[in-house]
This record gives sequence, structure tokens and C-alpha cells, in this order.
Amino acid sequence: MTARLERDTAIVLGLSAVAGSALGGWRLAGGVLGGGLLLAISYHALKRGVSALGPPVAGEEGRPPVSAGRVALGLIGRYALLLVAGYVIIGRLHLHPLGVLVGVSAVVVAAMVEAVRSRR
Repeated sequence: MTARLERDTAIVLGLSAVAGSALGGWRLAGGVLGGGLLLAISYHALKRGVSALGPPVAGEEGRPPVSAGRVALGLIGRYALLLVAGYVIIGRLHLHPLGVLVGVSAVVVAAMVEAVRSRR
């Protein structure tokens, strides 16, 4: 299910970028892709933190334990990276903030598609 959600998010981002390019030009499309980049950084940080703190998945039973402090430092580092990336995307590149919002929200749309798909 996670792979489907990731795939659907990429599809939503691609369609949103094409629509943004047609409706608002390259700044809106760039904002969508920039929001997608922020989403990918955040998603990767959360996925990595949860997998490090949770029980090992099948095939990784022998992995060494990771301290909670190291996971916390990793999350803090990733969110600092998000802050810098958001500043560059909106403040320096002057990409459209609504496009960034659409890009960051792509996973919500993909989750809604998955919920509708599972109801059938």
C-alpha cells in the first residue's frame, strides 16, 4: 500500500505540475515541483524515523538498534533542511506559494484516491 501511495503521489504531482504550467506558467509549475520536493524530504524523514524506532521488518532482524537521540538529531536535521529548502523555493527562486501548497498537499490527494479505491 505504501508503494501505491508513493506512486499515486508522483502521478498527482506530475498532473498538478502540467496543470500549473498551463494555468499559471513556469512559476506555478515550479512551485508545485518545489512543494513536491519538500514533501519528499519530509516523507523520507518520517519514514526513516519510524522504521528506526519501530520493530524491524522481515529480513532486517539483525540490524543494530538505533538510539532515540540519533533519530531525533536526524529528524531535526531534516526539518532544518526543509526550512532552508522552503526559504530557497519561495524567497530566492520566487516560485508561486500556492503551487508549493499544491505540491505539499499531493500526498493528501493521493491518500483520498487510495481511500476511494479501497471502498470499491
